[in-house]
Amino acid sequence: MIENTDRRTLKTTQTSLRILTLVLEHDGLTLAELDGMVDSPKSSILSHLDTLRDSRYLVKTDGVYRVSFRVALLGDRVKARYPDRDRVSSVLEDLAETTGEEANFTIFEHGRLLMFHGTSGSAATTEDETDYRSEYYLHNTAAGKAILAELDPTRVERILDKWGLPRESEATITDRERLFDELAETGERGYGIVDEEFAPGLVAVGAAVHRDEGTVLGGLSVGGPKYRIDRTRIDHELGEQLLSAVNSLESTLHS
Repeated sequence: MIENTDRRTLKTTQTSLRILTLVLEHDGLTLAELDGMVDSPKSSILSHLDTLRDSRYLVKTDGVYRVSFRVALLGDRVKARYPDRDRVSSVLEDLAETTGEEANFTIFEHGRLLMFHGTSGSAATTEDETDYRSEYYLHNTAAGKAILAELDPTRVERILDKWGLPRESEATITDRERLFDELAETGERGYGIVDEEFAPGLVAVGAAVHRDEGTVLGGLSVGGPKYRIDRTRIDHELGEQLLSAVNSLESTLHS
């Protein structure tokens, strides 16, 4: 949920979290390397590093800072609040096998999609692969569009105010009016479509997945290269297969 941004935040905390994220993303960084990435004096960066080490979120070996195993343990506790991975995996494997394309389930938090689990099934895994990502925007992903189409317009505006409409390919929608027109069509159709808006050559369909009380938990999507997926296949095959998989996943998660 996107909160009201008219509130006081601590830049020191933001800097510490930024450092922790960078260290995690790069699988270890030195102070000198962080000095070129973080807009703070080197002495301040060192203080943040020392604080994170004292709090046991970082370890240091031969001058290289890495995220500690304690963070992994905290992550395991967080995962316990989310769906059982085996149940999600079973539905995704079935969808990927049925369609021959890649299927993904993402969690919706703070106006972004976070990768929970994905599988390529029998789809090709060389020429079709895009770079691995763990976070996605909503405006240029199929599941993201489906989720936005269900939200109150005021909440959609808050999400767009926070994250903007970054252009990640030539086809990415970066105009709000055009996006809202697209969301209206998505709502009527029941699933979102992206045609090279996330990455060149990639087409996907996606739909929202709900908790048992009806709120959005995340999104399910299936997609692949444009030469295998055209609008006819989406309208007469993939869309129906996707919605069937969503029903199956929601039934499994709510049981």
